[in-house]
Amino acid sequence: MLNLLILLAERFSMIGLLAFILSKANFFKKVISNNVSYKDLSILIAIFSLIGIIGTYVGIPINGAIANSRVVGPMIAGLLGGPFIGLIVGFIAGFHRFLIGGFTALACGISTTAEGLIGGIIKKYYKNTVDWKIAFLAGIIGETLQMVLILAISRPFVSALSLVKVIGIPMILVNSTGIAVFMLIIKSVFDEIDTIQSRQAKIILDITSKTIPYIRNGLNSDTAKIVSEIIYEAIDVDAVAITDMKTILASVGLDEADENCHLFKKSEVNAFRFKKVYVENSKKGLCLLSSVTAPLYCYDELVGTLKVFRKNKFVNSTDIEVAKGLSNLISNQLEIADAENQKRIADEMKFNALQSQINPHFLFNALNTVISFIQYNPDGASRLLITLSEYLRNNLRHAGKWITVGKEIENIDDYLFIEKARFGEKINVVKDIDGDILNMYIPALLIQPIVENAVKHGILPKDNGGTVIIKAKNNKDFIRFSVEDDGEGMDNQMRLKILNGESGNNAGIGLHNVYERVKSIYKGASFKIDSKKGHGTKVSFDFPKFYEERKEEIFGGFKVSNSG
Repeated sequence: MLNLLILLAERFSMIGLLAFILSKANFFKKVISNNVSYKDLSILIAIFSLIGIIGTYVGIPINGAIANSRVVGPMIAGLLGGPFIGLIVGFIAGFHRFLIGGFTALACGISTTAEGLIGGIIKKYYKNTVDWKIAFLAGIIGETLQMVLILAISRPFVSALSLVKVIGIPMILVNSTGIAVFMLIIKSVFDEIDTIQSRQAKIILDITSKTIPYIRNGLNSDTAKIVSEIIYEAIDVDAVAITDMKTILASVGLDEADENCHLFKKSEVNAFRFKKVYVENSKKGLCLLSSVTAPLYCYDELVGTLKVFRKNKFVNSTDIEVAKGLSNLISNQLEIADAENQKRIADEMKFNALQSQINPHFLFNALNTVISFIQYNPDGASRLLITLSEYLRNNLRHAGKWITVGKEIENIDDYLFIEKARFGEKINVVKDIDGDILNMYIPALLIQPIVENAVKHGILPKDNGGTVIIKAKNNKDFIRFSVEDDGEGMDNQMRLKILNGESGNNAGIGLHNVYERVKSIYKGASFKIDSKKGHGTKVSFDFPKFYEERKEEIFGGFKVSNSG
């Protein structure tokens, strides 16, 4: 038995080497990151089926059977891809074993299929990589099942029993250990992916903080030059260039960058036509110059491209992801710059309420939260960054417009998600929204300033935080909105100052702005602030039902025509 144990371990080393090589393949990294295509799944099935078949061929013949490591392929396929993948791979490897024949052929074929399915079932209950200890236990269960099936199905029973006595313990130990080692190798791939993603996020955040003061001036040769230099210094590439729709605005790095960055090169044409990142590898004499071209947008309109170059090497997946991230960053900043240059946005918010919603303190606090998440929760940092981007985009895109109640609630959800990431359990939210009003129209940022006021000036000053209750109810001819918190509250004097526009602080500006807008749209609207010092605040008002966007509102004086 000891000799068999040693021989099985030696044979498994071949599969262990294959596992290590496999872990370095890009498609394999995509598979375990759940970023996978049908082609990748097909390759996954083929490779792990091959591992199972190899496990049979490198096995050790014993008493008309084979002591082998066939289970490793199907079990790992299941632990990575789930029940369907595990079942398919198990069936292929098991059917191959059945075709080889022998008195244990049927039992081994069935058990191999079952072991792949067992791995998949275990994966179904794990969002991330299955822990090696669980993988080890899965191997023990699977191989024990195989021994039971050999005893139950294979005949003569005496031969089956004799075989199990010899191969049982060695196969259970070696294959279970092999599966655990395989999962440890996969964990190392995950750790590598997390490290790369964390590094990418940090680079993009650093670039964000440096480029904000420049891109707010718009996309021109001066700002493009500075931004290109910042990007070139921050990331490991050989050149960076930025174009508009007609010409090269700036390039930094290789002398060839200018020559390879003209608008109507294939890369720019494809980026403009398909609105996707385009990778190009071109020969220049004896040199290879490869590039990634990413489109730049402003309010969904193409305005140019960002290009990064590598000399004498191909761009890699990291270069592509960084280029995507940077193009999204620049696009968002261009939208912010464009919005800041439109005076009607400032006019729409009489007391600069929009600027108070998207002020630098909020942005930098949110970015600092993302940075802190990077260290221990890269996925959370990515989600938070995407939410922040959408929040800023929607605020700027919809400023001065009418939007649906549903869209306003979505924007509030984005704001609360960002704040809850910062303050955690201090912020509790309860929503009671009637579904039949979600498609009705209201002015953008009608409810959000009240929610923000409840969070910032109501519950956050309390040591234990509190709860914000948001309601939007269908009430005959009106929508009745209310935002209630159990926070600090205010005295009657402050309440009257807010309604009269005399508070002189940020909390008063936000509430008074909503009050003015509601009153200007509907003169008879009821707007109430009920509050008591130390006992919270409730802001409620009725708003008319509008089934389409209002075009006639004049924001400078908060006047609305009587039509509609």
